[in-house]
Amino acid sequence: MPHILDAKAGEDVLGKLMWFSQNSTRAVCILSANGAISNVTLQQSATSGGTVTYEGRFEILSLCGSFMVCESDGQRSRTGGLSVSLSGPDGRVLGGNVAGLFTAASPVQMIVGSFVPASQKQRKTEAKIVNTTPVNVGTTSGSSGGGIGSPLVHSNNSNPQGMANMPWR
Repeated sequence: MPHILDAKAGEDVLGKLMWFSQNSTRAVCILSANGAISNVTLQQSATSGGTVTYEGRFEILSLCGSFMVCESDGQRSRTGGLSVSLSGPDGRVLGGNVAGLFTAASPVQMIVGSFVPASQKQRKTEAKIVNTTPVNVGTTSGSSGGGIGSPLVHSNNSNPQGMANMPWR
């Protein structure tokens, strides 16, 4: 399911994503983002050792990551992370895993997808199998669909999340 998240200038972008992720049982995948960042703390590669904080104005070139729900011994937690590539005012590119501050310098818009992970689907399916009786399913012909690669869910919603009404700049 697609979602649009907006962070205002001065707002913590990572905090906005975590808030969205924690208010759902679904996994979250960042698909796209645009805007500028004023402060970012990045975990650099193992050779440079630790984290580095950058201050200034940096345009988002790429933002990707995911957050998933994990359950162990009845305890729920989130796993995942966020990585970013940024362009500085002089055109130099920097990036890494976000490890702290991630403050918006301008409005930041993120397109996020949420989904039910396969592990959760499997548990639900196993529970349904225990509680249902077998059903005789007939064969399908090639022209009637339902074969390998056919969509399982059809949606007539051609306007998810009101995207047609979104002002384009």
